[in-house]
Amino acid sequence: MGVRYSPSLQSVSYPIDSMKRNLDWAHVVAYDYHMPSRENFTGNHAALYNPSSNISTDFGIREWLSGGYPASKLVLGMPYHGYAWKLANPTDNSLGAPASGPAITIDGSIGFGSIRLFIQDYGYGARSVYNSTYVVNYFVVGSTWINFDDVETVRAKISYAKEKGLLGYNVFQVMNDDNWALSLAGW
Repeated sequence: MGVRYSPSLQSVSYPIDSMKRNLDWAHVVAYDYHMPSRENFTGNHAALYNPSSNISTDFGIREWLSGGYPASKLVLGMPYHGYAWKLANPTDNSLGAPASGPAITIDGSIGFGSIRLFIQDYGYGARSVYNSTYVVNYFVVGSTWINFDDVETVRAKISYAKEKGLLGYNVFQVMNDDNWALSLAGW
């Protein structure tokens, strides 16, 4: 069963006791926290940590565990896609910068393979930055800000799943991988 990153959000609450008895596992959808089609600022769509809010994978996993759902029945969902925002002001390109909506595609979603091609096409003008505070990657080219998970992020999330004693991890959508770069990060 696929579940939101946190068991108790404003719009949904899960019957944890019933789930423990009746499900072999729950797949935690730990992505799409922030999307350019919903918000007018840049955001980490799959942050492992967030020191300034409870919108993060770690917060959600801790909520599931404190609610009594066993770690041995949780599967961490990881995205093989990112999101592209059109910056309102290209010189203000930090996390939380004002944005005017999606870039590149209608909803801003972009697969990892396409992200890699985008970086190659722009050469040294596009350099992926790993943010270890949030455990995410992003880059900026002109007025486009893209947030995604790269190899080091996937490795950190797999280590996190192991440290927490989770059942395992799952990816959405494996077809977005680029020459198995992300999938091989788990080996």
